[in-house]
Amino acid sequence: MYKLLIVEDEPLIRAGLQHYFDWAELGFTTIVEAVNGKEGWLTAQHVQPDLIITDIRMPEMDGLQMIEHIRATRPDTLFIILTGFNDFEYAQKAIRLGGVYAFLLKPLEYDESFATLQSCMAALKQKHDERAQRMDLEQQASEIRTYKSNQLVKYLLENEHAAWDEGIRQHLHDFGHLTIRYQPMVVTWFPQDSVSFYDKREFRQQAEGIIRRALESVYRSSIPIPLLLYIDKTKCYAIALLGDQASTYEVEPDSFTVSNSSLFMAIGKATSDSSQLPQLLRQTDQALYQRYYQVNRQFFLPVETNETQTRAKDTRLLLEETDKNRLIAGLESGNIRDIEELMQRLATDLRTHMPHTSLDRGFAYIQDIISITVRFAHRNGVPVEGVYSEKLLKLTCVDDFPTLEALFNWLAAWMVQVSEVYREEFSSTNHQDVLIFELIEAYIKEHIDQDITLQMVADRFFYNPSYLSRIFKRKLDKNYMRFVTEIRIHYAQECLKKPEYLVTDVCAMCGYKSYKHFVKTFRSITNMTPTDYRKKWGW
Repeated sequence: MYKLLIVEDEPLIRAGLQHYFDWAELGFTTIVEAVNGKEGWLTAQHVQPDLIITDIRMPEMDGLQMIEHIRATRPDTLFIILTGFNDFEYAQKAIRLGGVYAFLLKPLEYDESFATLQSCMAALKQKHDERAQRMDLEQQASEIRTYKSNQLVKYLLENEHAAWDEGIRQHLHDFGHLTIRYQPMVVTWFPQDSVSFYDKREFRQQAEGIIRRALESVYRSSIPIPLLLYIDKTKCYAIALLGDQASTYEVEPDSFTVSNSSLFMAIGKATSDSSQLPQLLRQTDQALYQRYYQVNRQFFLPVETNETQTRAKDTRLLLEETDKNRLIAGLESGNIRDIEELMQRLATDLRTHMPHTSLDRGFAYIQDIISITVRFAHRNGVPVEGVYSEKLLKLTCVDDFPTLEALFNWLAAWMVQVSEVYREEFSSTNHQDVLIFELIEAYIKEHIDQDITLQMVADRFFYNPSYLSRIFKRKLDKNYMRFVTEIRIHYAQECLKKPEYLVTDVCAMCGYKSYKHFVKTFRSITNMTPTDYRKKWGW
């Protein structure tokens, strides 16, 4: 638990100290040594000891000089001086100057020396407890600040006419005497793998790092700019609080680059009027959709247009009647190539029109394509809840893709799914639902080491989660979690037959983060532990 550094130029004394006391009983798990003060100073920087026992008179750097150097960077480290009778007054002076807990007089007397060490350990424990308590308080304060930031930005997003000025000044009283400007910013994340484990804390750290680099680039401020952050799934909404230290600069689209290819960022218009923040934050969020027609870009600014200009250049964006007929024909025939080619062309048409029309019209175009497919399902007895995910219903799928082509490829895959269901003889006895279990099982096996939720599976196969859950219960007489657990444990059984894998390796390979939980689950399915199961195969 504790680390000890012995600094002494006499080898016999160093060796004797290591064996003179039962250091393990005192709580020391690491003991290192140094032959002089300079080496002791360098070793302390690397090892970071809790206690240092040192001689005074040593070559290159004496013990008191070393203590002075170490104390500057490790104020919680305790020092005990080894001293002979001739240096006794010198040692006492060092104690009075501070930084030294006690001294041990050579030659050592066991009982007295051990009592000194016990007293030192009590002081060390108290310091550790105080440091832990201080860190807990700092963590709690940080969590409170984070929570308040979340709630304030969330309030902005949910309340279009929020008057927020008073809330900010209560939250950051240090800014009460300054003129504050508010800078809205949004970062969105598109993982390379659609089933990548979502770590909210990691995303927050990445997003905050990118936002801070952008602020440094734009405002060239040497003082860190306070941020209020709110994470909503794979989007990070931020409000930067600009004080007098941040000079205003014109933001250029090419003035900043995002190094992570999975992240896109938009920076909005700064304002000193907090009542404008809800609208400006939404405009900043919408600026991210420029990625659909500005390819190879990751940094965006809101488009500055007034209503008259918008009406003048706005073009009608409607799905042609011939394209509607082609879409229905593709659904009826189930020709995957025809559906994919049609959707690729529609994506190209939409990307061409988007810079010259409103965002609402662009999304209405996508909604029209979805509506035609849903009406086709209605007319032909396809249960819509079985092929219609929540993302389609609310059009939130537009937030899930970095490019328009990727979005339309996903929509094409959904249409193929609808077509396959349509072309089956739809009855309670057909094998369509059985087929979906096979597809889901293959999908889970492909990502067996990851956390695959029911929502993720429903999104992947275009099902409503509630409907999919009912299918599991009705057709398999088990819920989704049991289905996944059985797949994981069966895979674990296969892995345990191979001696090259440790049991702990198999635990991680099957997607379990807790070994204890893995063993408990394995036993509940097989009535034996993983180790006992492996013994059956002679390993």
